[in-house]
Amino acid sequence: MRTALRTTLAALALVGTATASVVSAGAAASAATPVAPSAGSACVAAKTIPSVFAGMKVKLVNSAHSGASAKLLNDRGVVVATVDQSKPTDLADGLRITGVLSAKPVFGQRSEGGPTPWRSTAFPALSADCTLSGKLVRTLRLDSRTTAQVFKVSAGHYQARVFRDGRLVRFLDAHGRSGAALYGSRTLVLNPDGTTVTWTGSETAPAPRLGRYKLVNGATVKLVERDGVYGARLTTGHGTFPVSWAKGRPVVLQDDVTLVVLGPDGTLSSHIYGRSVQKAPAYLGA
Repeated sequence: MRTALRTTLAALALVGTATASVVSAGAAASAATPVAPSAGSACVAAKTIPSVFAGMKVKLVNSAHSGASAKLLNDRGVVVATVDQSKPTDLADGLRITGVLSAKPVFGQRSEGGPTPWRSTAFPALSADCTLSGKLVRTLRLDSRTTAQVFKVSAGHYQARVFRDGRLVRFLDAHGRSGAALYGSRTLVLNPDGTTVTWTGSETAPAPRLGRYKLVNGATVKLVERDGVYGARLTTGHGTFPVSWAKGRPVVLQDDVTLVVLGPDGTLSSHIYGRSVQKAPAYLGA
């Protein structure tokens, strides 16, 4: 990953951040005004439907990160039963999900057991970049509890699923830009060529103070916020990159030695190639 990225930089002068645009160092440095957040998605779709039980409803949630789930709500909106990837069928409450981790999960409900037919409802669909569509090419063991499955969709397009204790917890899509996931103290970056970088620690707490942060190699990151969306601007020896916005999902900012992931909650996680000691970004001030 590092060698390939250095080669690319030597050929193209500078590689952009999460947007994967190629710009010159001078052009990047001249981008003084943050642009508006670009369109993004949390890879979650939801809708509420009537229950087969009078006065009750069912909330359907389709998430690329955790699969499909359905909650049975009483007339006060209190959850009385749930089906999800850990328990896709609840015969006692007449709930089930077919294909809970598939691209097209289906919810079924019925008011009685035995031969009573199930009433089926499709979960709301996710966008293409939130839907698993590739072929499994390898599985990575990240730690004793966590694995990542990497899928190839096409040349320059890879996806990954992260499982913790056997449960799906994150989904990554890398197509024209790197995808990333933050969970617990671990960060995983998936590149469009299928390579991955992962590390533990070296992150700030969620919703940190806005302003400038210094990385262990002297590079700086400025954390900004607009309309509830966090953005970050990376400055390294190559210049200042445009602001990247984490609208609904993490974004990646990088050059040949510096790798930063910004989460939707404002968390900043950094990794410096070649450094034996990694540290979380240090706050410098507004």
